[in-house]
Amino acid sequence: MSTASLQAPPTTVVSISGEMVKLTSGLDLILPCWNPSGPWVESLIRHYHEVTTLMGQVPVQLILVNDGSVKNFTQQHIAWLEAAIPGIIIVSYTRNRGKGYAVREGVKRSRHAFQIYTDLDFPFGVHAVKEAYDRLQQGLDVVAGERGAAYLRELPRKRRVITRISRFLNRIVLDLKVDDAQAGLKGFNAYGRNILLKTRIDGFLYDSEFLYHAGQRPQAKIGAIAVYCRPGIQFSSFRIKLLLKEMVNYCRIIGSKAA
Repeated sequence: MSTASLQAPPTTVVSISGEMVKLTSGLDLILPCWNPSGPWVESLIRHYHEVTTLMGQVPVQLILVNDGSVKNFTQQHIAWLEAAIPGIIIVSYTRNRGKGYAVREGVKRSRHAFQIYTDLDFPFGVHAVKEAYDRLQQGLDVVAGERGAAYLRELPRKRRVITRISRFLNRIVLDLKVDDAQAGLKGFNAYGRNILLKTRIDGFLYDSEFLYHAGQRPQAKIGAIAVYCRPGIQFSSFRIKLLLKEMVNYCRIIGSKAA
């Protein structure tokens, strides 16, 4: 279904830090990053223009959040981005706080009817962004990318086991509407935006927290889109210290469920 054939949503008024702000038709594309590697500026500029081409006349605001990078993110990188991407918003702070914190900081700057966040390297390509936007226009409050069995087969063994356990807990313990909560692509409207901004976890499990609290609202319309990793994507490894920290965060989600 083409974007042109869909009816644009009405302007929505939301409260941001006590100020009433109008969210206008369009898309805020939020990209958290930490110590980006390689020629990431060139890659981001290319992906941005691919997205805007796909979106046609839909306004796209790029919001880049620098989550306390200590390398490969300088004033020169910022100057290149500002010269190539009209109106780019760059949020930067010195202390690394975690992906959940970074996403919320980006969402706080959003001013359009819809927001989508994904990773800096667009691991699922740009067409997934367009598909998520279309599903939001069709009436979903929250849309989540969902990686299938093919994704699991590509993972290193250790990470594959962790992913299977995570999906099992999401389904059985948290009763999430989307098992694969950690896929790095989510979209939402003003209703979903307010839910996300109430999350508290700063690490990776903020995704599970977001989908859990959205699922607790009977009126929230939540859906998934199938996403596939681009060829050549490198998978990061999880350190034991990080896994233990995320287990604590998982207990926090379970505790909020019990409350």
